[in-house]
Amino acid sequence: MEMMNKILMSVLLLFFSGFLAAQPLEQLLAQADSNNLELKALYQDYLAALEKAPQVSQLPEPEAGLGVFALPVETRLGPQWVRLSATQQFPWKGTLDARRDLMLVMAKAQFEKIAATRLNLHYKVKAAYYQLYELAKKQLIIRRSIDVFRRMESIALANVEAGRSKLADVLRIQIRIKDLEEELELLETQKQKPLAVINGLLNRNAGAPVVPVDTLTTIDPAYSLDSIQALIAAGHPVLRMFSLQQEASREAIKLNELEGKPSFAAGLDYIFVGERSDANPDGNGRDILSPRIGVRIPLYREKYDAKEQEERIKIHALELRKEDLQLQFRTALEQAFANWDDARIRFQLFEDQKQTTLSVLDLLMAAYSAEGASFIDLLQTEDQYIKYDLMQLSAVVKMYQAQAEIERYIP
Repeated sequence: MEMMNKILMSVLLLFFSGFLAAQPLEQLLAQADSNNLELKALYQDYLAALEKAPQVSQLPEPEAGLGVFALPVETRLGPQWVRLSATQQFPWKGTLDARRDLMLVMAKAQFEKIAATRLNLHYKVKAAYYQLYELAKKQLIIRRSIDVFRRMESIALANVEAGRSKLADVLRIQIRIKDLEEELELLETQKQKPLAVINGLLNRNAGAPVVPVDTLTTIDPAYSLDSIQALIAAGHPVLRMFSLQQEASREAIKLNELEGKPSFAAGLDYIFVGERSDANPDGNGRDILSPRIGVRIPLYREKYDAKEQEERIKIHALELRKEDLQLQFRTALEQAFANWDDARIRFQLFEDQKQTTLSVLDLLMAAYSAEGASFIDLLQTEDQYIKYDLMQLSAVVKMYQAQAEIERYIP
């Protein structure tokens, strides 16, 4: 009874471990959004950028001073001994708000990096997932082919015993089975690469299993090329980031204009005066209170003119980058649509070839079972069927890879 319990527990553990490992693509994408370290770091960069606004929107720190007259200055009311002073700078009205607005726009541009990185992150996860899916399905196709060859082996053995075939037929089948088993091992090794990519992007343990559960069938693109171009122009995060950087340059121009205005300072001096001992005038030893104001006059305008010109050049450069990026996106999308169309054509071609080959295979299998004839043709036809099956799988995966490439640019 104890042994039966152990066996039952082992079966349940295997079942649930397989269930937990099997993950649809959408679940992996959600985990990538939550766990990816690059996304987390970019979000922290955004929070840090927001903290710059209060740093630049405050008045400058007031200045306080203490002066001691080493050689006291004699006045009618007594000698001056100590001077206390305090000064506060005041920029032109609106300067502090302009500095804050500039930092907030720059923080918004930083936020768009998160959205752009998320699109690329999803593409990388999808690409690795589809690669893993293809390798897993190839293993299923090869296992199914091994089963077919084992049935052929049984028929060949029976034909050898009946004198309708040679032992060489059996050996050829066994060699082919051995080749396919080695191919299975190679595919299992190849699965480690996309698995490592997915676990790295999801910030998981390197050995965390991923078992694709989706079944990929033929699909049509969800959007037309023109509609995607419109979506990109309206809201792609990189284009939005460039637009916000242009807005930041315009805010910098406003700030530069304000900083080119005069700024003011208000201060107060308090001087301690000692009493005279040689006379007693009215107010003898009375301290001095001296308010003062100052103004900073920006007479040298070249640096302000150069700063404005710099920001206008930046705006123009960013506009060129936006145009170039949209052109790059269109080129990539055209290639993705072409890849999808090529995969669609190949899928249908291989489907037709599979059906024809399967009919031939049935005829050859019947002839070999009955008469031991056409063994080489049977072997080659089964290999050809495997080839078409694998190529059809590759065509389906390429459709989804093209779809992932298209979705990479959809905000």
